[in-house]
Amino acid sequence: MTEIAAVNLNAIRRRFARPNLTKEQVFRLWRCAVMDDDKLVDEVIQHAYEGMIAFDCGRAECVMGLMIRRHMTAGSELRTLLEDMRAVGCAN
Repeated sequence: MTEIAAVNLNAIRRRFARPNLTKEQVFRLWRCAVMDDDKLVDEVIQHAYEGMIAFDCGRAECVMGLMIRRHMTAGSELRTLLEDMRAVGCAN
């Protein structure tokens, strides 16, 4: 992780800037990159989990329970929770 922090992110952004890519295409590329690396998947999940618990522990546990049981409302409940977190600045 310390090796990545030392990289000049502005230089990387300039080098790989692709203004012709849509937001959807950028999202798909990012998703593939994350899913190809188990450590990144774990980091994303850990960050989301910690943020949800800190924001509203009871609600987070309820949403996780829905997800574990594969309830049909799990996706929309998770999305709503994350949107609420973003609205108050907790998902940064």
